[in-house]
Amino acid sequence: MLCQYPPVGIELGSWDFKEKPQGLWRAVLKSPRYLFKWNLGFVMGDRFLLIHHVGRRSGTAYQTTVEVVDHDHDTGEYIVCSGTGPGADWYRNLQAAPAAQIQVANRTWQPSQRFLDAHEASARFKRYEAAHPRTARRLLRSMGHSYDGSDDGRTTMTSDMPMVAFTDEPA
Repeated sequence: MLCQYPPVGIELGSWDFKEKPQGLWRAVLKSPRYLFKWNLGFVMGDRFLLIHHVGRRSGTAYQTTVEVVDHDHDTGEYIVCSGTGPGADWYRNLQAAPAAQIQVANRTWQPSQRFLDAHEASARFKRYEAAHPRTARRLLRSMGHSYDGSDDGRTTMTSDMPMVAFTDEPA
C-alpha cells in the first residue's frame, strides 16, 4: 500500500518555502533535529546536518537542520544552501557569528565556515542536480526558483541561494 503524504485529514498548508512555515508544517520540518538530539542522526547519514547557531540579536541558541548539497571528501567540507535566500534566519545568524557546532550523523564538531561565491555555489548545485535530479527540481519549484538549464542561468539563480561550507579543519 502506498502512503499518502501529507496524511489524510492533516492539512500542512502550502508546500511553498518562500515564506516561513507555520503550524504543523513547521513542526514537520523541525522534527529531524530530534533524531540528532536522541543520537539517531546516523539515520539520515551525511545527507543532512544540524547547525548549532546563536541568534544575531537575541543571543538565543538555535538548532537548524539543513540538507547537504555536497560533501567534498577531498577537503572534508559539507556544503549547505539557504534555498529560501539570504534572509533566512539561520543564514543571517551565521553571517553575524560562526556556527557554534555542526553535527552530521552522530559526529559533532566546532566548525570552520566559509561562504561560497555564486560561481562555486553554481558548480556545487550542478553536482547536486546530477546526483538528485528529481529532488532538485521539486526543491527549486517549492522555493520559487527556476533557470534555463544553462551554466550562466544556474550561476544567476544561485546568487539568490547562498551556500555555506563547514569543515572541522582550522580556517
